[in-house]
Amino acid sequence: MDFENALDELYAAAPEDFVAERTRLAKALKAEGRGVEAERLAKLRKPSLAAWALNRLVRDERRDVDLLLHSGHRMRAAQDRDAFDQARRAEREAIDRLTREASALLEERGSTSEAILAQVEESLRAAAVSEEGRELLARGRFAQAFEGEGFEALGGLALRTPARGQSGEGTKPADAERQRKAKAALADARSQLRIAEREADEARRAAGKADAKVEAARRNVAAAEELLRRA
Repeated sequence: MDFENALDELYAAAPEDFVAERTRLAKALKAEGRGVEAERLAKLRKPSLAAWALNRLVRDERRDVDLLLHSGHRMRAAQDRDAFDQARRAEREAIDRLTREASALLEERGSTSEAILAQVEESLRAAAVSEEGRELLARGRFAQAFEGEGFEALGGLALRTPARGQSGEGTKPADAERQRKAKAALADARSQLRIAEREADEARRAAGKADAKVEAARRNVAAAEELLRRA
């Protein structure tokens, strides 16, 4: 076990199991000589109910989460109103689907609450366009509802370019605009890298299980051949 895998397991835990899982995983890390990481993990806060729902969505509704991340990147990088509006529509559709799934998750727990559901919806909207939020959304490691700031909370509205002929007063210089787009592209690339790394880890674990099954089958064949020779 490493720290990243431990985090993934911890934030996948149900609210009532979080403390026990945190203790178990911290002990496992410490047993492998990862004392500093064990201490870090042991100090992590139990997620709020809204954060738990967000973390479940990341694991259970991966396609819509990826669509939301992609639409957030498109909004951040949009150079005209049409591109921004198209990305915004895709964002709203993904958020609507994810919010419905969150409602079903909360209902299963008997914890349906308009306030909690509103926190989930607003967290999805803010996280999609925030560098910090996108990382949390890609990983599914929310500890509490997420709130964006400034442009990120407005979903990129402030960065729409002025129409031709309008005053450029108050707009960003060309260098600042290029830097913003580069940062947005970097955040999206990092998000995709984390997704790919997680999928690769899952594939390696699946391959390990498959190899174990193959080895067990080989042992069974060898045992059966031995019985046949003795018959």
